[in-house]
Amino acid sequence: MIDRNSSLIEFQANNSRIYLRTNDRNYSVEKMFARLHRHITHILKAVRTENHENIMYHLCMALSWSLAMLNRFHVNLSDDMWRRFPGVCPYCLFAPCCCKQRPKKRRLTNGPGEKQPVSLREWQEMFAKVYPNVVQVSAMHLAEEAGEVNEALLAHSATHNEVWFGKVIEELVDVVTNIFGVANCLGLDLATEMADYFSQGCPKCIRSPCECGYVLVDKPIPSRRKLS
Repeated sequence: MIDRNSSLIEFQANNSRIYLRTNDRNYSVEKMFARLHRHITHILKAVRTENHENIMYHLCMALSWSLAMLNRFHVNLSDDMWRRFPGVCPYCLFAPCCCKQRPKKRRLTNGPGEKQPVSLREWQEMFAKVYPNVVQVSAMHLAEEAGEVNEALLAHSATHNEVWFGKVIEELVDVVTNIFGVANCLGLDLATEMADYFSQGCPKCIRSPCECGYVLVDKPIPSRRKLS
């Protein structure tokens, strides 16, 4: 069972236990991305209107659908994220990032002797150190990365090319980093909320594996911590 101190790997494995069966039966990759994109648009609206009442729900669901897509592709998020963000900005190689203008290409690095984060909370804290943004900037970056995921998915679907597959994973990782970014800007604790939502299975049917299929688009579900 996951809790607020669980590793990112454990959160990803928990997503697989809950949703792998229903996702394989009911969702194409494109439909999974559509659900992810829906929650991202709600995050953008919440930031634009400064109405954050349900933003944590949408951040958790966006992270959940990102994990589900990475599980579909048999990708370990923790390993891929560390290769791309080894404790520093992959462009300027500093933490905090000091890029005034983003270079055209990421610079290869193994990181400055940093230890790879383990828990979901440690990952969020690392990105807070690397990218101390304002929430509008993180939300805009999240929207950009969602668009780039879609472009990469379309190209990979048409070509089945390994280069485009790598691009899909790259952009999904960037989506996750910007989910962390929005949460950090608002002082929200993703690990605690993700554990509240998913520790007992699907937050809608309270089953693991999920039995409801999460088929319908419904209203935000309060976390169990807020109900107790």
